[in-house]
Parts: sequence; structure tokens; C-alpha cells
Amino acid sequence: MKFLRLFSLLAFLSLSTLIFTACEEDTEDPITVDKPLPASPTNLRATSISATEVMLKWDKSASHDSSWFSGYELTVTGGNPMTPIKIGKTDNYKITGLQEGVVYTFTLKAVNSDNKTSTGSTSVTWSPATRFETDDIRMYVFESQNGSGLTIYGANNKPENLKATEKTKWHLGLDNRTSGALFFGSASQISIGTGTPTDRVEIADTYWETNTLDNVFEKAALNTLNFAERRINLLQLESSNTGIVFVVRILRQGQTNYNYAKVLVERGSAGFLQGSGNDRYIKMKISYQKVAGVPYAKTSN
Repeated sequence: MKFLRLFSLLAFLSLSTLIFTACEEDTEDPITVDKPLPASPTNLRATSISATEVMLKWDKSASHDSSWFSGYELTVTGGNPMTPIKIGKTDNYKITGLQEGVVYTFTLKAVNSDNKTSTGSTSVTWSPATRFETDDIRMYVFESQNGSGLTIYGANNKPENLKATEKTKWHLGLDNRTSGALFFGSASQISIGTGTPTDRVEIADTYWETNTLDNVFEKAALNTLNFAERRINLLQLESSNTGIVFVVRILRQGQTNYNYAKVLVERGSAGFLQGSGNDRYIKMKISYQKVAGVPYAKTSN
């Protein structure tokens, strides 16, 4: 009889301990739910800010506003190895420490609060470029004692204003002698000066209406644009009330690959033609790829 009672008591104590332990485990280890994988960003594109910097811009992930959305992860390949870069909730990022002439591929994924990335990604291949933004990048009207021509990358490693006697060095030119027209274009298409320019310069038929080079983001290779030696009547473009950015490419004498540039023709308060009298001029800012065969973007998806 005593044995039966002792056995029953032991059984009761064992059952109580099991129930208490199970309850304690439930309290300390609640069930966790994995966060959803975020949708990938799209339409990654780039612009060159300087010889060492590229600005990236993209369309946000569809998960961007979710509470569990953390941001983005940027992977950079090409040049020196770089660890993946964590980016917060934004749609743009400036990456520094790059090398001009090196072609980089930038790949962007979305990240959730569990630090898990989207299965898809968006990418663009790009290279930084030298930026010239001084106020003395000018081409003057025919009547001026200053020059109507320009070399984008001259003997002083920067854009230089050139006179008619130096036309063999011209890349771009300006001609205001036709009533109602202000022709800007390839030196070979501007009938000022003598001699034939030694470098072939072509201008794309695509342009951007903007006041800053920083707004010209692209994801397609610039060498896919339609280029030709051409001259453009700037007065026909003045209705936009903004500057105009043109893509220019230069085939230097003896080379087989083009150097690419973006040329911003600034718009003043009265139009593209600024200044007064015989010293009127157009003013420019230029982003120039000093390494031939690197048209900023190579491939994208």
C-alpha cells in the first residue's frame, strides 16, 4: 500500500515538472516569423561626377515603404576589390574612391530587416570622368577678338578657347553669322577659319534639357546613340528655358577608339548667347572621359 502511494506521488511530481518546463520554454522561445524577401529595385542608372566619383540613381523597390524593409546593398566589381556597401532608404547614392578609365559594374539589391537580399537585382556598368566647370569655358561670336572654336582637352589638360588661325585644333565651333541662327557643332561643320581639324568630332542626336550635368543619368551605352558630324541651331532650342546637354565623341588623329564627353551649353537670362557687343559668347560645362574607348556605360539591365 505504501509502495502504491509513493509511486503515485512520483508520477504526479514528474508530470508537474514536465508541464512547468514546457510552459517555461514557450515563454522564453516564442515562435519567430521570417520577414518577406523584398522586391528588387529597378532601372539603375549613372552619371559621372568627377574622375573618382559616380552618382547612381534607381527606381525604389516596391517593398520600400514596408516596416521590415531595411534598404539596399550595392556591389561594385572592377578595379580594386570593394566590400558590399549598405545603403539606407533612398533612391540615389554617390560612390567615391574610383579610378578614371576603369570600367565598373554596379549591382543593387534590396535588403530586409533580417539582412536578407532580394532574389533579383539591377545593374549598370559605368566609368568616372573628369569634370570641367570653370566659368572660362567659352566660345565667342564671329565679331570677337576671342576665338569661336574650342578644344575639349587641350595642351593644358583642359578645354581651351581657340581662334580661327588655330582651326586645325578645334573640336567644336560657334557661328552667329546667319540671321535667326546660332550654330553650335562639330568644327568641320563651322565655316570659320582655314584648315581642316585633325580630330573627327561627332554629336549625338539625343540631348537633355537641364541646367546641370548631375541630372543626366543614363543606363544605356552612350556609343549606341546616333552620332554624326553636325551643327545645331541653338536658337531653335531656347523655348525650354534651360540649358542643353549634348553627347560628343572625339576620334583623335591616329586613334581607333573615341573619347566621349557631355557638353552642357548654359542658358543665361536672355538665352544661350550671353555677354554684350562683339564679345558675346556661349558658356559651357564639360564632363570628359580622358581614356579612349570608355563611353561611360558599357552594358546594363
